[in-house]
Amino acid sequence: MFQRKDVREGMAVRSIDNEKLGKVFAIGDDAFHIERGLFFPKDYRVAFSEVSEIRDGEVILNRGKEALQQVSDAERTKGAAGTGVAAGAMGMASERTTTTTKETRVRNGGPDISRGSVTPLPTANLGTDTNYTANMRGDTDLRRTDARLETDKRLDKDMRRDTEDILIPVHREKLSVAKRDTQAGELRVHKDVVEEEEMVKVPLRHERVTVERRAVTSDRPVTGATYKDETIVVPLHAEEVDITKRTVLDEEVVIHKDVVEEERRITEKVRHENVDIRTEGEVDAPRTLNATPDDPSLRRS
Repeated sequence: MFQRKDVREGMAVRSIDNEKLGKVFAIGDDAFHIERGLFFPKDYRVAFSEVSEIRDGEVILNRGKEALQQVSDAERTKGAAGTGVAAGAMGMASERTTTTTKETRVRNGGPDISRGSVTPLPTANLGTDTNYTANMRGDTDLRRTDARLETDKRLDKDMRRDTEDILIPVHREKLSVAKRDTQAGELRVHKDVVEEEEMVKVPLRHERVTVERRAVTSDRPVTGATYKDETIVVPLHAEEVDITKRTVLDEEVVIHKDVVEEERRITEKVRHENVDIRTEGEVDAPRTLNATPDDPSLRRS
């Protein structure tokens, strides 16, 4: 529970739904006051038990805007009713004072003003101790009556404030599950380069020379004979092998991934608040929040 040392003057006050209510301008031993503004028609008294938390230099109450608005409307209604009661009390006190004064004057031989008599009172009777004592007693009774009415009004206001509902939040933790992708493992495919000999039969052609000498028996004349040394070259051809290599697709390795869904149980500790209600003194025991359904206090008559 928060105390007087936790609250300072000038701190902003908000409801539990973050509605700004005003500022603290006076602090007492068990409560503090919020200044009058648009939300409250007059200064509003807040007990320290109504403070939920103090965050970032602001006082957060444990009531919402709607509950505080109902309190504000009730204060307006009480103010209007209190004005009527005060006016009635003043009228009754005035009438009682007039009656007392009239009776005192008649008792001491003075005129009765209610009957229309305007004869002045004798000087001796006005200055007697009996008249003075009677007037003083009437004034004292009037002051006592006004003080009693003021005390009754203050006590009634405090009783109405004490009967207002106090909201105590009870919290509980709940698990929220979120999923994210992570790398659980990997598959590696390694390729080695293997070198091997391959034999290919290739038919090759080449030219071969056969020399044949034939004898000529006719005596045919020859012209252009030079009778010089010369060499006649006859080229011979053969096929050679030129090897080139090209890459072809031999096979394919296909890797297929399937999504398998499995159910996994996650265990985590969560916290919650329990409420233990205890009463001290001669008060009616309230219903406990952790009562079972068969609790006699929950049965209707």
